[in-house]
Amino acid sequence: MTGRVGIALAGMILLVTNVVATAEDVPVGVGVIQWHSLPKLPDAHGLAGPFAGKIGGSLVVAGGANFPEAPPWEGGKKVWHDRIFVYSVEQNSWIVSETRLPQSLAYGVSLTLPGRASVVVLGGSNQENLPTTTAMELRLVSGNVTLTELPPLPVPLAEMSGEAIGNTLYLFSGRTSKKTSQTLFKIDLDSIKPQWEALPWPGEARGRMHSIAGRQGGKLYWFGGRDRMSEGSIPFSEDRMEPEGLDFLRDCYSFDPATSEWERLADLPVGLSAAPSPAVSAGEAHLLLLGGVTVDFLKEQLKARPELNGQGHEHPGFPKTIWGYHTVTNTWAPVDEIPAEFEAPVTVPVVMADANAFFIPSGEIKPGVRTRQVIRGQVESNRASFGVVNWIVVAVYLLAMVAIGYGFMRRASAASTDAYFRGGQRVPWWVAGLSIFATMLSAITFMAIPAKAYSENFNFWIGQWAMVLIVPLVVLFYLPYFRKLNITSAYEFLENRFNLASRLVASALFMLFHVGRVAIVLYLPALALSSATDINIYAAILAIGLLCIIYTVMGGIEAVVWTDAIQAVVLLGGALLCLLIVIFNLDGGMGTLVSIAGEDGKGLVADWNGLDFSSSTNSGWVIFLGFLFASLPSYTAGQDVVQRYVTTPSEKDAARSLWLNLPMALLGSLLFFGLGTALYAFYKTQPELLDPTLERNDGILPFFILQNLPVGVAGLIVAGIFAAAQSTISSSLNSVATAFVTDYYGRILKPHSPDASRLAVARRIVIVLGLVVIVLASWIAATGIKSAFDAFNTFIGMALGPVGGMFFIGVFVKRASGAAALIGAVVGFLTVLTLHFARQAGAIDLWPILNGMISFVVTVVVGTLAGLSKRSAVSLEGG
Repeated sequence: MTGRVGIALAGMILLVTNVVATAEDVPVGVGVIQWHSLPKLPDAHGLAGPFAGKIGGSLVVAGGANFPEAPPWEGGKKVWHDRIFVYSVEQNSWIVSETRLPQSLAYGVSLTLPGRASVVVLGGSNQENLPTTTAMELRLVSGNVTLTELPPLPVPLAEMSGEAIGNTLYLFSGRTSKKTSQTLFKIDLDSIKPQWEALPWPGEARGRMHSIAGRQGGKLYWFGGRDRMSEGSIPFSEDRMEPEGLDFLRDCYSFDPATSEWERLADLPVGLSAAPSPAVSAGEAHLLLLGGVTVDFLKEQLKARPELNGQGHEHPGFPKTIWGYHTVTNTWAPVDEIPAEFEAPVTVPVVMADANAFFIPSGEIKPGVRTRQVIRGQVESNRASFGVVNWIVVAVYLLAMVAIGYGFMRRASAASTDAYFRGGQRVPWWVAGLSIFATMLSAITFMAIPAKAYSENFNFWIGQWAMVLIVPLVVLFYLPYFRKLNITSAYEFLENRFNLASRLVASALFMLFHVGRVAIVLYLPALALSSATDINIYAAILAIGLLCIIYTVMGGIEAVVWTDAIQAVVLLGGALLCLLIVIFNLDGGMGTLVSIAGEDGKGLVADWNGLDFSSSTNSGWVIFLGFLFASLPSYTAGQDVVQRYVTTPSEKDAARSLWLNLPMALLGSLLFFGLGTALYAFYKTQPELLDPTLERNDGILPFFILQNLPVGVAGLIVAGIFAAAQSTISSSLNSVATAFVTDYYGRILKPHSPDASRLAVARRIVIVLGLVVIVLASWIAATGIKSAFDAFNTFIGMALGPVGGMFFIGVFVKRASGAAALIGAVVGFLTVLTLHFARQAGAIDLWPILNGMISFVVTVVVGTLAGLSKRSAVSLEGG
């Protein structure tokens, strides 16, 4: 066993060495974009208003306009083009395609559709500067460009903006022949007969030209632009350009395609138009506007060279400020500038290359002047290095937890199955209570709940109120049965009450659920690690997972519950410290926090007057019931929690541990939800501190910790996250091993096996299961589940809901038989499985957390009705 400690120590040293070696490469700064030049566009002057997109490994640029003979202030004539250029990333060179557009076009919208391996060209003006109804799709076939016509636009449009979600295209406003259009059009190219349709318009918004579109989190965004000068007033009088007859606009909007609803957003800091569009989508919540034309800048240039209408070779080029919009806090902040060695182009499309990377092909860099430059940008992180001192703290802390497990092993706390699974029933009640709290919440609490409050509101705290019903229910009705039967596995109760089949089915469902739960709990601290440092998330999953396996194999349940208790204190203390630091750093302190939470709807804003069961529910009763039935099975039928009930010396001690857990669950969750709201207020008032590349909102807390906490303290709290996950994972691995050995190996496979064999099997189960969940956690990271908190609660309904229903029937429905309970469980499981697939197919919109309530209720109702056909009341002592 000493060898295992040595392996753990060596693993931590290697992890620290890896991070220390790479720490110097972590980019530091605010919203740094790395810029690179590509071969110049094969046009003598460059193009404004071209169409562009990415097809496979090729960048396609088509159309555009320029002044090939002379600049406009020297009488040069503007010319529209129909040529198509193709850049091969692999060959790093351009070719001029033999294919041409059907007519010369510029200043329309082009969108890349990876799912169709194509680029769509929409609208634009022709050589006469008249808008068109053009709609076509460009593809590359054996290196040649092919054109396919699409349904024409409903009205001629140019100088509009657009975006795509999947293969559905959206067009915002634009210029018609005589005015700007107040329209939002949509077409779904996947439909049998694609047709354009008009969508609702935000009533207060003016039509506009050269606006900037964007896409983030399934929503569309629409920023700025300019309109022909109206006779009425505008919110900011300085945004009116009298000589040009233009109003520059600051108002911004978001559009939710799922509900067809608009939302007015925070105004741009300046009146802005013609920035490269669409906006660059960075991370999970940022949209970046790369330069653009501001009214103040145009006024300055007109004043400097009135004889040239502000144009001329002396023009300094367009502004280079990059504005970042954060979709969660609804704030704007300057995040970077286009460097001096690059021009700042306008009236040009942005082409996304891959995650956080983009192309800007050509564009207009001064009035009447184009550029041949083609640039590639990569949005880099502004996260700070974790640092050697923090890593030393992490290593010492985690090894201390392993040492605790080793110490209990030396005390023979894991020398028999009774000691390994029940701790000799000598665990103090307050330790068991802290352990229940840490087991149920742990890293999921520390990471996902603050992220939920940060990105949404306080409503999910309502779910914790269910503990007021759950704890008395367990203490009065369930706990006496568990203690009287002197069980090791919770599912022994089902065999005693019903039959062996019900025990085996329930135990299997529990183990299935915990494989998913452990994978998510392993993923969360790995996310914290990758969010805080530049270590690969998969390497983090592997390192933490292996350490957990070693710890769990080495220690028994007594070591687990004592380390759980330590983690509970560390988690609560760390959360409280973070909350105090946030409040201290807010200008106005607690008053500002309360004010922002109230103004932005970040508190309890649930609707208690209706019942909405959709995934976007705001119904207080639905949230309460959803979490009631999501939590009840864990406290009444989950081996990991029930196992704590039988580690204490008496039933009275077990009850006291549950009563301790009640205020901890309510106040602890309140602390974590409050912390998430505080983080929202902190970054709303200081949006320039946000990391544009943060891939998941679940990583906002570790990002804050590394950014704002002192060296060493940050390491201690991050170590607490890892260790909390370690204790929760070890608890789950231990409980799964307990269930398998007690319910299957010792009951079915090897009923006469010696205790030493059962203990050896338990340890082997821990190793195998640990390796499986490492693979599953890596899959979760790869698929980018939007919220680990939602995913976790989906698992609960699938597996634990029917098990909880069987226990409920066993305790309260004396006429039900084992067959009836099993029928109910099967129907309950199949019901939520059917609903899950229906939801995935888009047939229904049902909040996933309700899976637990549905499966529980269906199991109880069907099992009870099935039991009415045959009286089967059984005493607690009966089989």
